[in-house]
Amino acid sequence: MKLQNSISPDVKEIVLARLDVMPQNYKLSVGNQGAFTKEQLIKHVKEGDSVGIQVVEMQLSFIKALTTGKLMNILNSNE
Repeated sequence: MKLQNSISPDVKEIVLARLDVMPQNYKLSVGNQGAFTKEQLIKHVKEGDSVGIQVVEMQLSFIKALTTGKLMNILNSNE
């Protein structure tokens, strides 16, 4: 299933840049879809399929948590 129109080109570029700097042995589990290598994740994001959409959503959530301070608040509350 293609959801290409759901991802703006700018957001896709940011997510692909983040994935590109990940270590070569990086793997990520995406819901009940399984674990994916860095190369597989990049392919799914470029294709804009359901796995790619989930990866984009996860990356955007992380970036938002980082920029709003929410991530630091959570990390600091566990000290």
